Amino acid sequence: MAARRILSLWFPRLAAERVQRLRRDVVPPPLVVVGDVNGAQVLTSVSAEAEAVGLREGQGLRDATAIYPNLLTAPADPVSEARFLAVMRRWAGQFSPWVARAGGRDDRPERDGASLRR
Repeated sequence: MAARRILSLWFPRLAAERVQRLRRDVVPPPLVVVGDVNGAQVLTSVSAEAEAVGLREGQGLRDATAIYPNLLTAPADPVSEARFLAVMRRWAGQFSPWVARAGGRDDRPERDGASLRR
C-alpha cells in the first residue's frame, strides 16, 4: 500500500491578494483589508507591501494610517473570499480525489485554508 500523502495549503494574505488581483495594479501599493471587530475597524488582511512598511494583521486602522497615511484600504468581504476558496477547491479536485476546507467553523466561511489528500 502506498504511503498516504497530505498537502495543506495556507493563504495568509488571501483577502488582500484577492483585492490586488482585481485591481490589476502594475506596482501594487500597500493595501489592507479592513473589517469590524467588536466595533473597531481593524486590519484583517495585509498585503506584502503593507507588511513591508510596518503594518500587521489585527492592527487598528487609525494606527495603520498614522504609520502610512497613503494606505489603500478595502472592506472585508468574507462571502467573496469563501467563494474564491470554493473555486480553488474545485480546481484542486483535478489533482486529488479528496479536497476539504480547513479552518473556520461550520457557521462561518473558512478564511484562508484548504487540505488535499491523496
